[in-house]
Amino acid sequence: MTAVLMVTGIMLLGASAYLLARAVIFPRLKFETHIRSVESYGFSSKASQSAVAPTRSLVDVVNPIAERVGRSLIRYLPRVPPLKRGTLTAAGFYELSVEALHGYRAVAAVFFPALILFYALTHGGLSPIVVLVVVAVGAAGWELPARFVGSRARSRLNVIDRDLPQFIDLLVATIEAGSAFASALSSVTNRFRGPLGAELRLTMRQQSLGIGTERALTDMVERCDTASVRAFVRTIIRAESHGSSIGPVMRHLASDIRNRRREAAREKIQKAPIKMIFPLALLILPALLLVILFPALYNIVHILSHVQSL
Repeated sequence: MTAVLMVTGIMLLGASAYLLARAVIFPRLKFETHIRSVESYGFSSKASQSAVAPTRSLVDVVNPIAERVGRSLIRYLPRVPPLKRGTLTAAGFYELSVEALHGYRAVAAVFFPALILFYALTHGGLSPIVVLVVVAVGAAGWELPARFVGSRARSRLNVIDRDLPQFIDLLVATIEAGSAFASALSSVTNRFRGPLGAELRLTMRQQSLGIGTERALTDMVERCDTASVRAFVRTIIRAESHGSSIGPVMRHLASDIRNRRREAAREKIQKAPIKMIFPLALLILPALLLVILFPALYNIVHILSHVQSL
């Protein structure tokens, strides 16, 4: 019975993670951005809405419900842990709102424990293990989506900081080969992969829709708020406004970003011995002492028992 409940809880957690991923992996960012740009020019979106209606997916139905649940949760429970919009955009979830994420968390924290509780009541009744599994699944359903978004945001920003010097080197090489800055930026962006390439392509798409370069780059900083991206955008805006040569400045910026990442890596290396104290003292040292002292203790106990028998 216990094994069945554990397997059921794991399966339900997996289903929760799949539903959350389905809700955020398929954003129609390009289409919605295009529709908003068309509306900004004064055209009506009724035709576009009628065209979208036949292809309405499950995500389009679930997202408004999740937003209402999350909005009510934030209103009546003011101590809900805050989650910034920038964290969602840094993780690549551009169309997922904070309210919708809280709604998905609330649904996962209530629905899946309720299923386990219902199954337990109809197949043998409650027990302390069942209650423990229900509480654990509820806590995991509430906490895991936020942890997943935060972890994805940190990982994505780390990859962007890692790839930015290489992108700057390619951009400088293209500019020094004779290309204009806008042409070089578009050429390198279209051939660059990873999160940085996706963010830069989104910036270029905003420019193609009529948004100014400074505004598009500022939006990129809001989506990827790191020191390296801020320095990169600030350098581009300053060079564009002053009309100065961007090649030497960009080369110096790439070197500075690499030095900063090198210093951060050294700092992490210096902190590693301190972080290893607790695993060493709680996990490795007791096992090591047991392996070393067990033969001697066994011999002492065996000799004492033999002496007492005499």
